[in-house]
Amino acid sequence: EFITGDPGRLRQVLTNLVGNAIKFTDMGEVVVDVSLSEDASRSAGDDTPPVEVVLHFCIADTGVGVPADKRDVIFEAFEQADTSTTRRYGGTGLGLAISRRLVELLGGHIWLESEEGKGSHFHFTARLARAEPLARVERAEPASLVDLPVLVVDDNATNRRILVEMLTNWRMKPFAVSGGRAALAAMQQAANVGKSFSLVLLDANMPEVDGFQLAEEINKQPRLAGAAIMLLTSGDRPDDVRRCRQLGIASYLMKPIAQSELLDAIMAALGSRLSPREATAELATVVRPAGHQLRVLLAEDSVVNQKLAVYLLEKWGHRVTVANNGREAVALAETGSFDLVLMDVQMPEMDGLEATAVLRGHEAGATRRLPIVAMTAHAMVGDRERCLEAGMDDYLSKPIRANELLAVIEKVIANGAIAAGDSCEACPIDWNAALARLQGDRELMQELIEVVTQEGPRLLSDVRRAVRSGDAAALKLAAHTLKGALSNFAAAAATEAARRLEAMAKQGDLREAPPALADLEREMRRFMPELEAWQTRTV
Repeated sequence: EFITGDPGRLRQVLTNLVGNAIKFTDMGEVVVDVSLSEDASRSAGDDTPPVEVVLHFCIADTGVGVPADKRDVIFEAFEQADTSTTRRYGGTGLGLAISRRLVELLGGHIWLESEEGKGSHFHFTARLARAEPLARVERAEPASLVDLPVLVVDDNATNRRILVEMLTNWRMKPFAVSGGRAALAAMQQAANVGKSFSLVLLDANMPEVDGFQLAEEINKQPRLAGAAIMLLTSGDRPDDVRRCRQLGIASYLMKPIAQSELLDAIMAALGSRLSPREATAELATVVRPAGHQLRVLLAEDSVVNQKLAVYLLEKWGHRVTVANNGREAVALAETGSFDLVLMDVQMPEMDGLEATAVLRGHEAGATRRLPIVAMTAHAMVGDRERCLEAGMDDYLSKPIRANELLAVIEKVIANGAIAAGDSCEACPIDWNAALARLQGDRELMQELIEVVTQEGPRLLSDVRRAVRSGDAAALKLAAHTLKGALSNFAAAAATEAARRLEAMAKQGDLREAPPALADLEREMRRFMPELEAWQTRTV
């Protein structure tokens, strides 16, 4: 899943080959397929996994094809299959020669399979190093879609594959067929066993029986008519919307369909018996409210999603600032003081991945990292990892669910977010580290604070008394005990002051103990009020 290589060279090869395929394909499709070709034999030992892998890329098109006598020379500089192609399509053929050289630099080779008039398959391999996997993130799924039976009807196998992968990753139960007759048979069979499809995704442009005809036939059969029907089309005709209304089709979408658009349309097609506010309120009553107030930047272009998220966050006592696109999010994050960013991935002007990259770039060398949670409808394999690779800290799936939103916020905070009011660089306690050591257990933190609030002043008195009396043994014990208590809170300065006194006591040399005691007393005057402030924020 995770590899290291040269993205620039790989991107250039793909750009050249896909661009060529599109240029020479008037009808049909262009498909890019990537598979694991083989594990390289070179490894650290017999019992260890290979250190390299070979990926096999295939760019298939249904275009003009390449004559047999030209296939051996097509990768030579300035060679094309037919000189007339230069006049018709433009270009010199240099792109394939460059691609061959780049593939060689990637440790692979390139070849062609083609039939004139029927299309081409350009293949190439790349030898890449294995990389350490990114941290896994537990995925939050939209509860209302889990195990939902969905019928996908499309005569194009590639379209069926893409839709099935999206729906499966949203934890739905898709079943795909290639035409209208097969669709009716599948729906009737499902109804016979009491497992009717709740949703049907129809391609509008199919041979024999198109999507409109199939929808009409479904509506004629009472046992099948209960399913929500969505129509997907690659051709926009003026009368289509009117026909959709007449047939009761819930949604009409143009291909290619963005994942967020498809998910929103599915949720709208299924329809909720509760209004968004009522549904959110109902969920909010069963989750534990956040322990303290956060300053949250919500980057989201959908007004509906904005209202849902703001309602939940404010209900839990957080303060929310809304950005309508990625550029606004970057500007606000750089000028404001936020504890957390909820970042939609698909936004106009600048998407969430780009905005995150900009923010992470600006943080280079800084001591504080702003937690960013992806909030997205993306459901294809690798999307979660892509968000993490871009610098996000977690991944939250749309539609927004109250319990999932709260869980991911608490998880991010426990893993290193700075609690509200704790972002001061001179703060005597690193609440990030302190909470992380307790695995985010705030109840345990509260207990520790209560103990240290009582014991801290007593231990400091013991240290003070030992320094004034010159009792090295007593100082060693008191300073060591206080140091241990302070270290639980990641109070670096106070802990270091106690450690210095302990070291002096161990050496039996207390000449520098008075100024060291003054440093400890100063740090304790900063440390103790911070405990009280934390308790106030979490009440």
